[in-house]
Amino acid sequence: MPDKASTTPDAPPAESDASLPDTPISQGNRRFRQNWPQWAKQLPRFRNFPPIDESFQLIDRQKLDELFRQKGVNQQSARRVHEDIEFMEYELLRLFRQRDHDASYHQNRYRLFQFWYIILATVATFIGGLLALALNANPNLVPWLAFAETIIALATTFIAAISGREPPLPLWMENRRKAEFLRREYFRYLANLEPYIERTGYERQQLLSRRAASINRGDFPEMTEV
Repeated sequence: MPDKASTTPDAPPAESDASLPDTPISQGNRRFRQNWPQWAKQLPRFRNFPPIDESFQLIDRQKLDELFRQKGVNQQSARRVHEDIEFMEYELLRLFRQRDHDASYHQNRYRLFQFWYIILATVATFIGGLLALALNANPNLVPWLAFAETIIALATTFIAAISGREPPLPLWMENRRKAEFLRREYFRYLANLEPYIERTGYERQQLLSRRAASINRGDFPEMTEV
């Protein structure tokens, strides 16, 4: 199982992301396994799972400013948007980074366990076939093949015991749900949609803080105030 790395990940290449128009906004390296076949990109990381990217942003502020200039957005409106982004850096975005990272980490654990189950099942089937042939062709091999099957069974039991102590699938789903609710709240606040549209100043900020904290705890508020 891959450990969460304690070192800072390598900086991404300076090449523009314009060549990756369809890749989702993610903390991960968007060029990781870029040239691999699509099915192989879904294989788990086997070691050095990357740590949280503390500089990750849901919106590229330079591109946002460029868009404002192109659309002729007045400075007051642009400043308000940037103030909202700065406020959410601590109140919401840090929580999103943690939940998004944890979801990816447990997703990788889940895929890693499934990978080993597939490998062990394949090897067990192969040895079982050899065992069936050896019963008539070479009985002296039967004890060794049976011993190999026992080792595989023990390895499968060991992996099942490890995964059962902290099941990755529910942790993956739980953290992903929290991350996506936090993402939604980020853009809802930024666009001044319900429940923020009729609130201003401190009251609006306080509402965002309460809703972000509730989502992080696993309570998912609806459009109304929590």
